[in-house]
Amino acid sequence: MSASLEKIERLRVVPALVVDDVNSAVPLAAALVKGGLPCAEVTLRTEASMEVLRRMAKVEGLLVGAGTVTSVEQLEAALEAGADFIVSPGLDDDLIRRCQKSDVLIIPGAVTPTEVMRAQNLGIGLVKFFPCHAFGGLPTLDALAGPFPMMHFLPTGGINPTNMSRFLAHSNVTACGGTWMARREWIKGGAWDHVEAACRETQTLLIKPSEGGGAAGGFRKGG
Repeated sequence: MSASLEKIERLRVVPALVVDDVNSAVPLAAALVKGGLPCAEVTLRTEASMEVLRRMAKVEGLLVGAGTVTSVEQLEAALEAGADFIVSPGLDDDLIRRCQKSDVLIIPGAVTPTEVMRAQNLGIGLVKFFPCHAFGGLPTLDALAGPFPMMHFLPTGGINPTNMSRFLAHSNVTACGGTWMARREWIKGGAWDHVEAACRETQTLLIKPSEGGGAAGGFRKGG
């Protein structure tokens, strides 16, 4: 198991970031670390994103991945910028093989039985279930877990603190992705105290796997 995957399994939440200004990179990274969620998926959705990734990759203690990777060219640029892991909204053989060649964790998107089976046959053990809400949420994950009991999922899209516990209680869910702890408007406004507080609040909802007695972990009552 890669070090990146081990950390994601331990944290159970992956903040997905949309950052418009490169000068936000370091203070945002600091807020995530201070808030107890030292992990970031920098989505490649803005002109600043690659430089943001490069700057955040230099922050000690932060696991940084590139998200919304849709081409080998983006992948190569992200790896050169220092990405620890790669997240893609879809399933692409070339992206997967390139990451496997370099021993880099890739979490490709898969939401149908055909896609999940293809991912599994390519040696992938964790896929991004996105957009989660639009593709049926937990009922769909339950259905996919039947024929694919060894596949694990990172649901993203429609996940929030209110429903997060239900997803993380699922035995095939490794972690959840979301934007609630680092909203785009907070990042634009430099509201780093909001980011740190939201990360801390998210942590209070979690029971670590070592405390919860299982790979999927658990949650405190009332969470």
